[in-house]
Amino acid sequence: MADFTTLSKHLLGSASLVKAPGQAKDKTLTSKIADLQLHPTLEATLHILNHDLPSAHFLVRHMQAAPALEGMLLHGILHRCEGDFRNARLWNGDVGDACEGWKPKKKDEGERLADEVAKQCGCLGVEGSLAGFVYEEEGVDGAKRLIDDVEGFRKRKGGESEEGRLNERIREEMTKVLEWCAKKFGTDKYTDASSAWVKNSEEVQKISNDMVSGGKGYRDF
Repeated sequence: MADFTTLSKHLLGSASLVKAPGQAKDKTLTSKIADLQLHPTLEATLHILNHDLPSAHFLVRHMQAAPALEGMLLHGILHRCEGDFRNARLWNGDVGDACEGWKPKKKDEGERLADEVAKQCGCLGVEGSLAGFVYEEEGVDGAKRLIDDVEGFRKRKGGESEEGRLNERIREEMTKVLEWCAKKFGTDKYTDASSAWVKNSEEVQKISNDMVSGGKGYRDF
């Protein structure tokens, strides 16, 4: 069985996420990724790199509120891959709020995260926020710019050279996500994935309930 380092290197080198993937790139890797028993954020990232969006989506839907900023960021990346750019922007907005210590969607009302929750949002030994680590000085604006650029490319059906440049930016993004999550959670077996799940905020839970009872489908969220 491939280890995390070998598998992540392989997937980073072959992933192509500028256009919406129709199915897993290598279906045999779905079970191999799960068998590594990594922290759910690392598992979800590898599934995305394998173009297996349904497997990744199952995992990130359990991590939709602070302090699980990594799951929230991955949720935005998933929606960008799917072409659901509106929800991609909403998730990135929530990540940006939480990285600044605000409750997502409550920044304008001045509601801050509880100290203990805010503390858990960081990564030991890494200065700055998740958004700052992944997108450097641009922070969450870098994530939003990437969404804009991918959406623009798809709308005008850009050429191969532009797709190559965008794909390289996405690979850099995913490399940083993997690095952050590996530093924060480690790459040893994470046998109890439920310990990584978080309780949804009221706003997120309402959207989830509407999605289930209102027939909106998972792509709406």
